[in-house]
Amino acid sequence: MTCAPRDLLLLEGEFPEFPGDLERYAVRPLPGWAALRERVRSAAPRSIVLLRAGGGERDADAVRELIRDTPSVPVVAAVPFARASAAQLRELLHAGVSEIANADGRATLPALLPSLRQAHARPLKRRLEERMPVWVPEDARTLIRAAAETVVDGGGREAFAAIFGVYVRTVAARCTEAGLPPPRRLLGWIRVLLAISLLEEAHRTVLNVALACGYTDNSSLKRAVENFAGPAAPIAVRQHTFAGAFDAFAAELRRLRHAGRGRGRSARVME
Repeated sequence: MTCAPRDLLLLEGEFPEFPGDLERYAVRPLPGWAALRERVRSAAPRSIVLLRAGGGERDADAVRELIRDTPSVPVVAAVPFARASAAQLRELLHAGVSEIANADGRATLPALLPSLRQAHARPLKRRLEERMPVWVPEDARTLIRAAAETVVDGGGREAFAAIFGVYVRTVAARCTEAGLPPPRRLLGWIRVLLAISLLEEAHRTVLNVALACGYTDNSSLKRAVENFAGPAAPIAVRQHTFAGAFDAFAAELRRLRHAGRGRGRSARVME
């Protein structure tokens, strides 16, 4: 599957010198703060917001409100480090920005690419990390973070394997060794968790969430959520919670972990 470009949402005039579309990013200037906020409310989670932070409408309180309204879309704050105080930077971090970029000098968009890459899928990865059981090993966490990046981009198994520069069968073997489901199911789980997190944003429609997560329509989204997150008795798709769905995901990881230990003990006995 070819991943769609990531929309880079910014305000007109804040970065006047940019080369049109930028690597994997389609630059989308918006005419004002109200237009930006409205665009973000329906933006796919592969999008990213880039702001020159500090002062006027774009102080920490405004950024905090933007993120609270649509927490699934990462925000990068471009700040002139030479003039910014530690308190200003702390305020932006507390507001929930995914990354703070140094905007000293000309601060052209190409110069900010590393910060944009670092912020990609950060909101989803944060939510996953917050609930990750302590017994999940680091190699499994690395694969789950890569799965989150893949799903946010709308990619499949090939894109997942490409993050590590390996074939699908190689990343499948790594998943097994780390006690994770095979790539197709792992990506399915992360896609459902992403969809449920988007459904928690009240202004999004179910169809908006379905399309943003790569489902064809409302029905396919509902089937996927029920297949992965249960329960047996059908409920409205918006009644599912991220916490409940993640607990079901963690329960599957625990079963795989115990099954892996059983295989290891059997192998040692055979030796």
